[in-house]
Amino acid sequence: MMLVADTLVVIGLATASLGTIQETGGVQEHTYWLRNDGTEAVMLQQGYTSCECTTMDFDRYAQVLPGDSSAVTLRFNPQGRGGEFNVTGTVVYGTERKRVKLAMTGNSILSEETLMKRYPVAVNDNLRLSTDRFDLGVMHPGETKERSIVVLHRDENDRTETLAITFTPDAKTPKGLQHIAYPVITRENGKETKLTITLDVLIK
Repeated sequence: MMLVADTLVVIGLATASLGTIQETGGVQEHTYWLRNDGTEAVMLQQGYTSCECTTMDFDRYAQVLPGDSSAVTLRFNPQGRGGEFNVTGTVVYGTERKRVKLAMTGNSILSEETLMKRYPVAVNDNLRLSTDRFDLGVMHPGETKERSIVVLHRDENDRTETLAITFTPDAKTPKGLQHIAYPVITRENGKETKLTITLDVLIK
């Protein structure tokens, strides 16, 4: 019995590196070509992407003949998305619903405007915070709530650091509305900086 292959292969690299891009640089795109290395035509049935920031264009329901190729274009919108990214698009094809995955990688640099909105609390010239206050609502002694803040280090990479906040009132915590000063520590080049976050909580 002869097996009939219906395999699409990517011509070139399945992962495209976009390098360093700017958030304000607009939508980035890359076109891939899929070749039918099988012995029968296959249909491009559907496609999906890894996130809403990524879209994919291709000739859906197209029949790709043996030896022929079909184009697929991935588009990535970096608006509001900083740091390293790895976005993917997947094409489903053939009667056996096989899949080809394509990807774009790189590093997105946030604009100064976005950074100021995302980290509105200035500690000093080198540090900014996503927030310095949490409303924990009503809590009872022994109950635990967890939150986190993100610290922006204004260095050449605008490095971010996530700091966990865990609060558990005990029997000695005064009842009523409390404004708890919660200390956290961030580190930069081996140097510690102490920060204080305010927790607003109603102890019952």
